[in-house]
Amino acid sequence: MALWQVTSLSTDLTDKGHLMVKYLLVTLTVFYSAHLLAQKPAIFEGKVATTEGETLPGITIVLLGTTKDVSTLGAVTDSQGNFSIAGIPPGPYKVHISGVGYEKQKLHLAFYPGQKFNRSITLIESISELDEVVVTAESEARALELSAKAVQVIETRGVKLKSADLGEVMARTEGVNVQRAGGLGSQTRFSLNGLSDDQIRFFHDGIPLEYTPYAFGIANVPVNAIHRVEIYKGVVPIQFGADALGGAVNLASPKVQEGLAGAASYQVGTFNTHRVTGNINYASQKTGLFVMGGGFYDFTDNNYKLDVAIPNEEGRLQQRTVRRFHDGYRAYGTNVRLGILSKKWANELSLEGYYGDYYNEIQNSQTPGLIDLPQFGIDAAVGGNPFGEVQFTSVSKGVNLNYEVNLGSQWEVDLTAGYNYNERVSIDTSRNVYNWFGQVVAVRNQAGEFGAKDHFLTLDHNYFARQQVSYSLSEKHVFRLAFAPTYSHRTGDDLLVDSEFDPALDDRFLFNVVTGLEYRSDWLKEKLQTIAFVKNYQQNVRIESKDAIVDEVLVDKRAVSNFGAGVGLRHNWTKRLTTKLSYEYAYRLPRPDEIFGDGQLITENLELRPENSHNVNFQTSFINQPGAKRKWEIHSNLFLRRIDDLILLLVDPNGFGLFANLWSANSEGIELGGSISNVVQGLTLSVNSTYQQYLNTSNEGSFAGFKGDRIPNTPYFFANAALEYELTDLITKQDKLSVFWDVRYVNSFFVGWESAGLQQFKAEVPNQTMHAAGLTHRANIKKVQNAITLEVQNLTNAKVFDLFGVQRPGRAFYIK
Repeated sequence: MALWQVTSLSTDLTDKGHLMVKYLLVTLTVFYSAHLLAQKPAIFEGKVATTEGETLPGITIVLLGTTKDVSTLGAVTDSQGNFSIAGIPPGPYKVHISGVGYEKQKLHLAFYPGQKFNRSITLIESISELDEVVVTAESEARALELSAKAVQVIETRGVKLKSADLGEVMARTEGVNVQRAGGLGSQTRFSLNGLSDDQIRFFHDGIPLEYTPYAFGIANVPVNAIHRVEIYKGVVPIQFGADALGGAVNLASPKVQEGLAGAASYQVGTFNTHRVTGNINYASQKTGLFVMGGGFYDFTDNNYKLDVAIPNEEGRLQQRTVRRFHDGYRAYGTNVRLGILSKKWANELSLEGYYGDYYNEIQNSQTPGLIDLPQFGIDAAVGGNPFGEVQFTSVSKGVNLNYEVNLGSQWEVDLTAGYNYNERVSIDTSRNVYNWFGQVVAVRNQAGEFGAKDHFLTLDHNYFARQQVSYSLSEKHVFRLAFAPTYSHRTGDDLLVDSEFDPALDDRFLFNVVTGLEYRSDWLKEKLQTIAFVKNYQQNVRIESKDAIVDEVLVDKRAVSNFGAGVGLRHNWTKRLTTKLSYEYAYRLPRPDEIFGDGQLITENLELRPENSHNVNFQTSFINQPGAKRKWEIHSNLFLRRIDDLILLLVDPNGFGLFANLWSANSEGIELGGSISNVVQGLTLSVNSTYQQYLNTSNEGSFAGFKGDRIPNTPYFFANAALEYELTDLITKQDKLSVFWDVRYVNSFFVGWESAGLQQFKAEVPNQTMHAAGLTHRANIKKVQNAITLEVQNLTNAKVFDLFGVQRPGRAFYIK
């Protein structure tokens, strides 16, 4: 990864003579003006941030006068990175900006009488000083973790250098599990404290992820495009305008930086994998104008080896090792954002346009099955028949408008609105029958490798808004009102049906509104923070279909409205011990794909009811003495979910799914985690684990017979560990070499209901342990940060099964 930045420093001028003449003229002008205006003092103020836009507290700014009668002045940035130096006598100054862990910066400035000079300053991380960083003020991410919100923050500064994708990064966090039906680009199931799929809402800078260029699944979002990941467990803040049941994940992108800056990364590896990301930013402090652009490109053949059970010439099953041959993936996207910052009439006004394109070949159904017959020499082999021509494509494009403004000292308004167009195509029209060697071995009488031929087009037009108004009685008492409407219109076209009565042509309308009112307060000298809120959830569904018999339009509609509420408490008992208690009674409204189907593998169910849940979290965090050389932290979370009308995806033997309401379920468990740095100089260790009981508690309905069973295909115990050792000044004075190792363990779990069938015939995903290891070398060359990483994933070449028993890739090598 390379990071470059150009700043408008006068010291960048190469013509030294011109610089001296200019400097002399400015000096003479300043002193002449000072004489006329009786030496009226100037003011110097601004903000200091990192190259990624993260504001920096505790940075020292010193003005060194170049004349004998001018004294030395200075200031230190506050928790938001702001500084202000008043009473500056007119004249030329040397400005020194410094902070632990960042390269020092020097400026030459001349201040005029009565001038109010504002400037944003960007500091570059100093590799040689990283081990000595002591943070005494809270960063934006730390401040979020110390709020009353049930949130965990993942900083991506370090993981951007590694080859792991965002799915792998989040799976290493306690409480989070990411199951995948194959390699890069495959179907993903994200779960948080047991709850999964659409029970968790995903956002990018507060905008629903499906209305961004990353609409193809959170695990496939390029980690280099993300500044940090915010994981909200169970209790979702009202500013997202979300009806999530089990929590939310917000991907925060880098902030706007002054001047010209950019970043790029390229990764290549096994299975013909290529991943490219890049972004560029320009912002003018003088005018407030800025432009940001970014893009990504992913490609892989996913032709990794797997063990399959296939019949031999006598018809007996035997285990063979083959390569996947129809599992290619390609995705690319781009976005451009234009706007203006820091004006009296707008904190920010910006317009963003984006485009994303996705192509995925399908190798097998969602339930190929596992065959484990050691007595016949078959050890956890994939069953079922492969596909050779099925493919899915998707396009997502749209535009988003953002406007933020402070109306006086007490009112703040934040408005985001946008339009999204999404087009999906599924193609399954082949009559060919393939074997696991990629050969055509037969021809079907009827087309369709899934069992029925399909060439389906799904079109979605989506309109959304997120409106927030905040009123501050004081810094310690704030009210916030959030209003979030979403309107979706879906239609489609079954390209294999010529009749005008094609059911795919039906118009389907979905209108959701989530409204929230929140009150946040700080007490006991900010040791205690409370958040209380109420929410209203409304949904209107309307389907207009043309009846082929009576030749008229039939209308089917319904509407629901529900209320929820919640509270969060955070108490800092000492500087080292913090506890949080949060509760929410939440509703989740069914999504368009759950009600209308996705036109591919999921069929419609118009009878779906909203889910509701009581969500409780109790979190603790204990750290060692601030400023200690050896830093450590221990944290835990006890969670409880009581869910009614649980929506569950049911999959038939042919791989087609249907969402249905399970009567009720409970999810409860505990998360534990901890880390310690400088065990010996440069060595950092971290571990975490999760145990959860996600049980069916239905007393009636279709699933009452499985009461007390764990919810199928959901791991109940998993753990992670990581080690990283850093060496500095190996080749150059300020370079760094990091050696890292990650391991993940997942306990065995049943694919189906655990009480159904005989023990010896139950489909079970076995215990699995996955290792990843690598090394990264970093060095700064002037203003450019460079890094190269070599990494091995699935180091031991373990046979790993995940979502619905599909085997995942074996050992893979990457360079980034």
